[in-house]
Amino acid sequence: MHVAPNGWSARLYWQWILYNSVAFVVVLTAVAVLSLISADVLHLELADRSKLVALLVAILGALLFGGVLGTLQWMVIRQRVPIPRKRWIVASVGPALLGWLFVITPAVLNAQDSNTSVSGAYLLAASQTLALGPLLGLSQANVLRPYTSRWAWWIAANIVSWLIVDAVFLLLSQWFDALDFTRQDGSVAQVYLMLVLSTPLTGRMLLWVLAPSAILSQDEAT
Repeated sequence: MHVAPNGWSARLYWQWILYNSVAFVVVLTAVAVLSLISADVLHLELADRSKLVALLVAILGALLFGGVLGTLQWMVIRQRVPIPRKRWIVASVGPALLGWLFVITPAVLNAQDSNTSVSGAYLLAASQTLALGPLLGLSQANVLRPYTSRWAWWIAANIVSWLIVDAVFLLLSQWFDALDFTRQDGSVAQVYLMLVLSTPLTGRMLLWVLAPSAILSQDEAT
């Protein structure tokens, strides 16, 4: 199959958008369910078990994020370079686990201790964590390194895409309160929208990063 020198492929581009969108919907829907389950457990006021429950939910959330998003992204990437699926998934699980442990779990425990909305804390923290594109990009770029000379640009792609989306939402929220997803009363739909809107930017950059002119041969990789 002929590939344009700049890496462009309409089929892969739309696959990337579709697969990432599906992953975000699945992950955030699961987060909403986990938040309800965890909220019920945490509100039993079993203080000695609340941290353990939150930790278990964090691990489940990170595995879900890495498994679903990593697998669907890999289905696109494998059509350009032979990256092992396991390596790509692990590169997605790592940042997710850090986000759950250091952002989501503390926010939930704090909400539980202050008798505020646990599910609201989950939603807000999850949106912040999933938007940590730079951390995810850094981990995934390391996996891309043996395959493309433009691997470092994948870090930039994740940073720039999230900065653009964040800036657009911040600007629009000045006129439309419904787009201010930074409050705990924000909706899951707002988080979906933010995440999905970043995929066209990362998708185009990914195709350029994996363009034929950037792909390394086995000799170059070693």
